Amino acid sequence: MLADLILQTLMVTPSGAFSPGPLTTAAVVSGALRPRAAARSGLAVAAGHMAFEFPYVLALGLVAGALGSFQKPLAAISLAFSLLFAYLTASDGLASIRGNTRQMSGGRLSLPPFLTGLVFTGANPYFLMWWATVGLPLVGEAFALGPLGVAAMYGAHVWMDYFWLSLMASLGGGASRLLNNRRYGYLLIALSALLALFGVNIFLKAFAGVDLLNF
Repeated sequence: MLADLILQTLMVTPSGAFSPGPLTTAAVVSGALRPRAAARSGLAVAAGHMAFEFPYVLALGLVAGALGSFQKPLAAISLAFSLLFAYLTASDGLASIRGNTRQMSGGRLSLPPFLTGLVFTGANPYFLMWWATVGLPLVGEAFALGPLGVAAMYGAHVWMDYFWLSLMASLGGGASRLLNNRRYGYLLIALSALLALFGVNIFLKAFAGVDLLNF
């Protein structure tokens, strides 16, 4: 039965772990801003993600029914942080285009990777709803098997987050190393626009039922 749970987790949770969204984009940005430590930045984003996700999974049985009432406030928070992070990233991009040194990148103009992972996880209502819908049967089976079941289920899932987010950050870091200052700046501005778009999309889905991206 434990093996079945692990197999189900490996089959089901990639739909959440590998999906495009603000957390994935933020990981790419973190890597691009820190090209010499891109993979570590991705791991830190994943650690921030896990710092919210694991306690949430543990508490899911108690709070799942109340998630709907928090959808709109969380969407508004997600939009605010998406726009803030997009602004900080675009500011770095403009500085690079103007010929300023990249030493400032990843420093005072960007959020720490761990905080990035924490915020873009906890403020995303669709992440919360994914676990409360698609992931809920896995959580129920895991808790039925006790602590070992919970550990097995979550362990079978969380490595995907670390793999995916470190990969995305590494790709961002690799791209930034291959580009000159001007093109690097354009990369950051494009990523900031994408991040803002994800934030707006989450907000519109919650408040107007409109999905611009249809993911």
